[in-house]
Amino acid sequence: MKGNIVRNHILLAALLLPFSLSVTLSGEQINSLTAKEKAEGWQLLFDGKTLNGWHSSAPPEGRGGRAQTPAAPAQAGAMAQVGSNPKPCSTSLGKSGQVPKGGSHWEVVNGLLTACGDPVGYLTSDKSYKNFVLSIDFKCGWDTNSGVFVHSRQGAGGYEVQIWKEQPAGYNTGSIVSTAKTARPFNFKSDQWNHYQITVDGDHIVVALNGETTLDIHDAKFPDGNIRLQYQKFPIAFRNIKMRPLP
Repeated sequence: MKGNIVRNHILLAALLLPFSLSVTLSGEQINSLTAKEKAEGWQLLFDGKTLNGWHSSAPPEGRGGRAQTPAAPAQAGAMAQVGSNPKPCSTSLGKSGQVPKGGSHWEVVNGLLTACGDPVGYLTSDKSYKNFVLSIDFKCGWDTNSGVFVHSRQGAGGYEVQIWKEQPAGYNTGSIVSTAKTARPFNFKSDQWNHYQITVDGDHIVVALNGETTLDIHDAKFPDGNIRLQYQKFPIAFRNIKMRPLP
């Protein structure tokens, strides 16, 4: 019995080590602002510890949702099953299944904002924004279906910057769903950290994935709104969610 306990502790440490190491990024603290960023007016939208400033929601069945299924057994290490479906919840919130009515499972583990279990859904900023530069890191498997919405009023509509390798209608990663497709394929790095920078200035929208521009368009359908993160079908994690307001 004692040997099994020791082996379990070793296994747990091995699972968590890569993510505890992610507390630094090239020696820099994640989910924080540098002195330079503060001087430039950047704001931190995710503190790396809580869901403060955000609220969850779940789409109704038949409109992008799915019936709620029994929760999978809890498993240590929220990111241990990136690329699998569904990912068990790890915190007390996830284990107990106590989510707000009409909400979905989101949790913070080792400084990462992750989604897990059922139901799938969204995490939406409490505040609305108009002109800004949004900077956000994401990590997921190649088969993940997710997205980052901007100008999403009341948690609906808005521009969805796609995170999906092969979307059936051709709005693949870097595209804005139902608005503009990329001129060529842009693939995120599977199971590695990727970076989106989304600039919205009036009707001018620019999307950059890992430093490469995927879209540069003009569109005025949605003049302002909330930031909305999508958890649909497969696990995903976010970190370093920052915004610099523009005039």
